[in-house]
Amino acid sequence: MTMNTAIITTGGLGTRMLTFTKSVPKTMLPIYTKSDFNSIPTFKPLIEYIFENLYDIGFRRFCFVIGKKGEKVIINHMKPNMEFIKILKKRNLQEDKQFINSLLKLNKKIKNSEIKWIIQKTPKGFGDALLSSKKFVKNEEFLLHAGDTYFPNYEFIKKFISMNKKSNNSSTIVLSKMKNLKGYGVAQIKKNNGENIVINLEEKPRNPKSDLAILPIYLFKPEIFQALKNTKKGYNKELQVTDAIMTLVKENKKIISYNYGNQKWFDIGRHKNYFNALTYSYKQSLNTQKFSKIKIN
Repeated sequence: MTMNTAIITTGGLGTRMLTFTKSVPKTMLPIYTKSDFNSIPTFKPLIEYIFENLYDIGFRRFCFVIGKKGEKVIINHMKPNMEFIKILKKRNLQEDKQFINSLLKLNKKIKNSEIKWIIQKTPKGFGDALLSSKKFVKNEEFLLHAGDTYFPNYEFIKKFISMNKKSNNSSTIVLSKMKNLKGYGVAQIKKNNGENIVINLEEKPRNPKSDLAILPIYLFKPEIFQALKNTKKGYNKELQVTDAIMTLVKENKKIISYNYGNQKWFDIGRHKNYFNALTYSYKQSLNTQKFSKIKIN
């Protein structure tokens, strides 16, 4: 994999998850991951989980676009803290060993990465958050990942990037068929020479023209920044990434799509979705028959 730069956005107000999100960003909501010692699961904030998974794939340059309330909470959490590790070591408890190991791994990944923090005083849309990362991206192709989305398995990213690399395109988006499209961007595609070409996109349309939801993870060339500047504010009077991609389509730029299929993924911005993500991640982290009957909607 040759792509090296990832933009992770986490600057929204998170009003659907109040009152927790009054002072803490929703990307600090925890999910379960497998333990290094196969005992109890590790409980990680989603933002840490996303960072570590992208790092493990091969990304080393990270730009986090965060809101004012996340400035201290997220940065402090992601900052290496050897003093805390020393306290755990002094306790000399068997159950602490897996957490010490997990913290040391996180510290190593952070130290081996180039990390830029951009603080947004006021959230003005997903597109505005992306636009703020322009100087960090420079002339590199990059991945954009919304911080409020939980993907249980990141193996698809490798296929996603590989498909993008083989195509002479401007950007690649991820699509998944959904019955309930309320709250999602929607895309229309057509087949051409074995590729799924995007011909239309709409942000949260009242009357969707297809059943293809846009998942909040993208691959872009730097020309997306000019498209953002050429795009008017859209849904909720904010600058939307979906609208900027549509600007590229109108400029006859080639946009292709990756079919995510029926794999699990969760938008944690709503109570039920987060509960399902938490339940699913717990089941996956234990990997036992005991929780095999848990129903995930």
